[in-house]
Amino acid sequence: MLLLVGAVALWLGLSQAALAYVRPGLRPPLAASGLVLLLLGVVALAWRPVGATDGHSHAHGEQGPRSAWLLTLPVLVLLLVTPPALGSYAASRQPPGTNGGSAGEFPPLPEPVDGAVPLLVSEFVARAQDDRARSLEGQRVRLVGFVIPDQGGGREYQLARFVLACCAADAEAYTVQIRGDATPRQADQWLLVEGRWLPQPVPEQTGSFTKPPVLLADAVTTVHPPANRYENTQFPY
Repeated sequence: MLLLVGAVALWLGLSQAALAYVRPGLRPPLAASGLVLLLLGVVALAWRPVGATDGHSHAHGEQGPRSAWLLTLPVLVLLLVTPPALGSYAASRQPPGTNGGSAGEFPPLPEPVDGAVPLLVSEFVARAQDDRARSLEGQRVRLVGFVIPDQGGGREYQLARFVLACCAADAEAYTVQIRGDATPRQADQWLLVEGRWLPQPVPEQTGSFTKPPVLLADAVTTVHPPANRYENTQFPY
């Protein structure tokens, strides 16, 4: 078990597969822990005591290893059935208003690239919901995310990305309402959307049911999913 779990942890830490579970910064510790487990497994095999030869111990010795092999099943499932990254199903079932809140002061926007400012979906949401900054006014921005279709069957949809604090277990979805795209979009389709923020009335009391900000799209392009489908942000949301 030490050898098997250590090998899987080392493989995850050295490959892109770990990005489905943890932040990129956790890959080195994951690889290091896998290496430690491999070394412990080698030591355990080298120092394994010789089994007893009497009938009583022999009977228990055969039954023990047979049942112990069942412990490898969860690890084999992880290798053979790799779960996909979180998508529209998980995002649409989060409680309303998990788009963060006022974040206070923000650094200046990045310089535009090909006529649009590239932003993380989570950063766009935080800036749009911060009434003091209003740094998005008049700015053409570029977002990349996956589609959450309109449950009512309309043409509008939400563009979403999950943000990891540590791992996929604590992932939080940030969503942006997209308007102006006349093409029907499928769930979990990855898009690059360019457009301008549509300011909305700010409620007197910002509660837990804040609506997603609106982006008026003027250009939408289908893209391949990025290697890291989660966002890892340093902003104090």
